[in-house]
Amino acid sequence: MSEPSSTVNITFQSPARANLSRSPSRHSRNLEGVPVSTARQMARDFTTYQHEPSAVNEKKLYEYQPSGKGQTSNDEVVVALDFGEIVTLEVNRKQEPLQPQVA
Repeated sequence: MSEPSSTVNITFQSPARANLSRSPSRHSRNLEGVPVSTARQMARDFTTYQHEPSAVNEKKLYEYQPSGKGQTSNDEVVVALDFGEIVTLEVNRKQEPLQPQVA
């Protein structure tokens, strides 16, 4: 049986460029099918970086096999997060549909 999956919602702010006069813009990205353990680790690392930046690297790489429709056991996702650019990181666990009970 595979590990339950979640969606990781990330909002990040692009770095300000010295040669551009506009302010940095915000972008959102949703990572679907992230195993709950990997999603929780991302959230822990982000929270740790916010409160104690020297305790975790600013840039971190995560590898996982996604679960969900259209995924095969050979699929692998590699995600590089730059905690210095992330504004919010939220984990939403997917709810499994209820199975009808047989009386």
